[in-house]
Amino acid sequence: MKLLILMPFLLLGILAARGMRWPYFSFVVFGLLYFPASVQFRLDPKRCELTFDIATAVQSLSNFGHVIICFVFFLITVAQFPRPGWQSLSWSVALTMAMGVAIETAEGLSGAHHCKTLDLIPDFVGALVGLLVVLLARMITNGQRVRPEQVTFERGDQPGL
Repeated sequence: MKLLILMPFLLLGILAARGMRWPYFSFVVFGLLYFPASVQFRLDPKRCELTFDIATAVQSLSNFGHVIICFVFFLITVAQFPRPGWQSLSWSVALTMAMGVAIETAEGLSGAHHCKTLDLIPDFVGALVGLLVVLLARMITNGQRVRPEQVTFERGDQPGL
């Protein structure tokens, strides 16, 4: 049954990663509706855990599910911006964190899942890993591209001479 739920998310994610807008917004909306739908929209709000200590914060870094989901969401969000730059990367981090907060809220409203601010730490780590991957990919692709000002000619090899 979970496979039937996962397949549309996967399809929407692939289309959104190609920069298509409607799959991105559908991915966000269906992602937020997943938690209330998992309890047939019979909401039973639970309190969110808002406090944590350093030991649990460090332990939360092993929540690889959140790290991977936010990493993928960051990459999908970056693909929505037509011109890559620092502003689009900053917005992508902010939108990833906003989605993390929205998911925790949806978990708390559904009552079937555990809402805790502690999960925002691996969400942020996932966004940062995504940021590093995008920056490294840009460095690699820019390093392979030859710019006209980088081309030098030997004496006598210059065109027109």
